[in-house]
Amino acid sequence: MQQLKTDITIRKFEERDYAGVVAVGNAIFPDRPGTVEEWRYDDEHYDKKCVNERYVAEDRSSGTTLGYAGLWHMAWSFHPRKFGMEIRVHPDHQRNGIGSALWLRLQEVLRDHQAIDVKTQIWEKMPSVIAFATRHGFHEVMRAWESRLEVGTFDFKRFIPHVHQALASGVTITTLTAERVRDAQNLKRIHAVDVELSADVPRPPDETRTPIDFNMWHDYTVEGPWSIGDAYFLAVVDGEYAGLSNLFKLKTGDWLNQGLTGVRRPYRGRHLATALKVKTVEYARDHGIREIRTFNEINNAPMLAINVKFGFVRQPAWITFMKEF
Repeated sequence: MQQLKTDITIRKFEERDYAGVVAVGNAIFPDRPGTVEEWRYDDEHYDKKCVNERYVAEDRSSGTTLGYAGLWHMAWSFHPRKFGMEIRVHPDHQRNGIGSALWLRLQEVLRDHQAIDVKTQIWEKMPSVIAFATRHGFHEVMRAWESRLEVGTFDFKRFIPHVHQALASGVTITTLTAERVRDAQNLKRIHAVDVELSADVPRPPDETRTPIDFNMWHDYTVEGPWSIGDAYFLAVVDGEYAGLSNLFKLKTGDWLNQGLTGVRRPYRGRHLATALKVKTVEYARDHGIREIRTFNEINNAPMLAINVKFGFVRQPAWITFMKEF
């Protein structure tokens, strides 16, 4: 480990640190910037049973945030002794021992929590970070690809027949906004479908799925600052929700992020996923959006095939690393 400068301190995150940590994150990933509003909302609405902590590396003389580390229970796969983490150091201050100092602090906290393992995600275009993780005993357990679709290049004529075929078979496509207006109790039915479909999303082999409760789902999916009720599409068959596909938008940037796309098992094989995703691209086109971004685990063959067919272009992978204690 490189020697940490004596005028740098590692301390617990405070309310006043939001702007500094957001700036560090945005400097590292300028093409996916976040905002203080989004970070604060996430912290305030995270599952209360979960650890969700952050530590800051600060220059004592100037008060500048040089880096930070986060540690959390994974609400979607809760285990009291299993955690997720991240370490971020501003590009101008890397290779000065700050990342190592933050990792030392996280290890202390993990010991206090009697952790049995911790996971982190690293972009494969960051070989120095991968090397750091490997040196400290992390090993790869999963990969996910980000894929991006240039909305202006999408060939609607090719896919409209699939939409017509689905509609002709008795499918109706509606939105979360419309269903909420029709009957507020529909939100609980939609949440149940979301939980059912989320169970099929691939995850690392040691994880078990923890259903997100209704309140947290409502806070993040319905009321979040990134939520778009009119871009949350639902396929309805004989009065039952059969599948869904939704988009969300961060406060900055000219793209939309693809959330969950899935079809319940009894309704598969009827082009519902394709029809739903066409509706998401239509929404993006009609609202002047340049790009849609999505993530898929590399073994999720059905969704990868749909995205390739749609013209999504695969980006460098995000690799999940795990360290066991």
